[in-house]
Amino acid sequence: MKSRKLRLALLIGLPLLAVLLVTGYFAALHILKQQIVAALGTTGEVREIRISLAHIEIEGLRIKASRPGWPAADELRAERVSVTPALRSLLSPTIVVRSIAIEDAALSVLRSRAGLKILPALLEAPAKPAAKPEAAPAASTSGPKIRIERITLANSRVDFFDATVAAKPLHIPLDQIELSLENLLLPAMDETALLHLQARVAGQGSLALEGDLVPANMDSDLKLKLANVPLKLVEPYLFKGKAGEIKRGSLALDLHSKVAQRQLKAPGHMVLSQLEIGGLAGLTREAAAAFARAKGLDADTRRPVDMDFTLQGNLDDARFSLNDAIYAQGGLAALKLIGLGSSSGSSSSGGGLGETLKGWFGK
Repeated sequence: MKSRKLRLALLIGLPLLAVLLVTGYFAALHILKQQIVAALGTTGEVREIRISLAHIEIEGLRIKASRPGWPAADELRAERVSVTPALRSLLSPTIVVRSIAIEDAALSVLRSRAGLKILPALLEAPAKPAAKPEAAPAASTSGPKIRIERITLANSRVDFFDATVAAKPLHIPLDQIELSLENLLLPAMDETALLHLQARVAGQGSLALEGDLVPANMDSDLKLKLANVPLKLVEPYLFKGKAGEIKRGSLALDLHSKVAQRQLKAPGHMVLSQLEIGGLAGLTREAAAAFARAKGLDADTRRPVDMDFTLQGNLDDARFSLNDAIYAQGGLAALKLIGLGSSSGSSSSGGGLGETLKGWFGK
């Protein structure tokens, strides 16, 4: 009799429990869906959101530019986004997302003097008006923490705009992107995330970037490798203003950048191939070569330039400029091309180039 009652209870209870679990799971997914919609803010829109047992599918995602002066109409467009959550975490203080897979996307990134901006509509709090002196502190309205175990980006492109080198932001297009970012904690972003990126640059060069970083304080250990990048594309990084002009050539670069407690140290190796320059500091290439020959130096202006260098400095030091440090290496490379530069350079604010010029011009 007891075994018959137990079997009856199991026959009734197990299907009921399964129904309750499935119902609870879908209820939790609907909560996550609402949080996703809320996170998109006023500039975000989607064509369709579908919920299944395994994940949430988002189609036709668009996040329009949320800041004045953004160099593109959208911060992000993606044809398809698949979000796979961890079931047990959906109703907990920290939601765990196993993966976010993004396909056929276009992302715009802006570098300004205020720093690197990526998806400010999602990752930056909107500016708030200053509180009146007598106003009481507002209560915290922070939502749940979200831990994303893995984000992948496939068959996508990134339009990188740099507003620090020219009045009109320099545009560097990257496509055929394969990216993965692991262990991202929102909104704090104060844990170490692992990054792996491969892309094509301007339709012919290649880029590989991998390592780890802490987005909140920019501590990082990253290795960058560039190959066959057209020099004309990155001319503003090699010559400041009208200091020189690139006619043709390609760039290969290996750079190991470390940032710890806002201190940057980045040793690298650069090769400039088939380089042809127009003017250098107001001189034509021929005039610069003639000056080199007058010094008794080989002035083959078409030979490859191969040099080691180190970028270093305190990111919080107002006297340190990463752009100026890069300009210094570009200047050293141009000098080496005509036989004036040394084979290596170390620069925190252009000192390497300055010492070379002092040695040759006696100033």
